[in-house]
Amino acid sequence: MPAVLHLLRFHPRRTCCAWGDIVTASAQVGPSPSGGGPTASPDLDDLTASIGDRIRAERLHRGWSQSQLGTRAGLTKKHVGAIEAGHTALPVVRLAQVCHGLGMPMSDLLSDRWVMPERKAPRVLTSRQVQILAEARTGAPFSVIAVRVGMPRESVSARMSEVYRLLDVAHLPYGRREAAIRAAEERGLLEPAVLDDAA
Repeated sequence: MPAVLHLLRFHPRRTCCAWGDIVTASAQVGPSPSGGGPTASPDLDDLTASIGDRIRAERLHRGWSQSQLGTRAGLTKKHVGAIEAGHTALPVVRLAQVCHGLGMPMSDLLSDRWVMPERKAPRVLTSRQVQILAEARTGAPFSVIAVRVGMPRESVSARMSEVYRLLDVAHLPYGRREAAIRAAEERGLLEPAVLDDAA
């Protein structure tokens, strides 16, 4: 049985009779490494951290931000970060959500044969795409952005569609502009907006 799955197994209770009373004790199913009796429980903190490391590696391999994985898995960016850092309990339901978001079976993520994937190189936007995205951050419509950057409106729209695809937000039914801006900021492709302290 794979090591991680081995650590996640249920530990059913066995019962025995002693002086007419029922006594229960934890017992591990299957042989122990030493050859006899129950084994010690695994360190659940280490196990959770190990699974979180695998999730982070799979996410980075796909070139996704925590927000993008969260969107695909139905979780918040904060929750994905906590799972990856091993700072939260990881019920099977949450693990299934994350695996669905990653597009991989849970058994593959937990397998002994799992291998650390190579990190995907972050996609780089052209300077023109960055300029258009920076203007889009103001909330201006494409017609206004087109005037500001000196391009036809159709070209601005086409460039933004490319940006959505490159930043893996084209699949979103709405909010693509905001998601693209967040993704570009998280990847360091666009300087974060500076808030006006005077306001």
